[in-house]
Amino acid sequence: MGIDIYATWRGQTEGERKAQITGFSVVHGRVGYLREAYHGAPYVTKYLVSEAFASETGEAAIPAAVMRSRLPAAVLMSMYREHKVYGTGDPAVVTLDEGSGKRLAKLVENIFAHDVTDESHRELARALDAKSLETAKRLIKADALAPVQKSFVQFVELCERKEKLTGEPCTIVASG
Repeated sequence: MGIDIYATWRGQTEGERKAQITGFSVVHGRVGYLREAYHGAPYVTKYLVSEAFASETGEAAIPAAVMRSRLPAAVLMSMYREHKVYGTGDPAVVTLDEGSGKRLAKLVENIFAHDVTDESHRELARALDAKSLETAKRLIKADALAPVQKSFVQFVELCERKEKLTGEPCTIVASG
């Protein structure tokens, strides 16, 4: 069992729809598909596209700018989740420049030390400070993320491109 997220947009081709059938891949954000297994919180998708979860239909048109504003916190949540739930994804090995390893080690110490509940995506987002979010923005800009986190970035980038092309936000469909 898991959470499946699909982006849809006006003019989406059959080929684009078929590309979203990935066999439950967690690294296909670039085609407008996100996946999280129900192995433990926080669930990043519940934060990134919360309007779709709040909707009775499981669908919501979400402006790309809204998702972009949530992306740094979503990346940090994903790092936290990979570390806590799966024991992988330790960001301390990532360096952007001299001294960034120490900043990332402090980030790990600050956000990975806490246990969280299923609704933790909201609590964790509120707990992230400006320095942590700036670090995440730098990781995103430098493309210095593990494939799982890159998938969230690629999903938002796709939604940005499609919104620019069509003039309307993508409709995000959440199931699970």
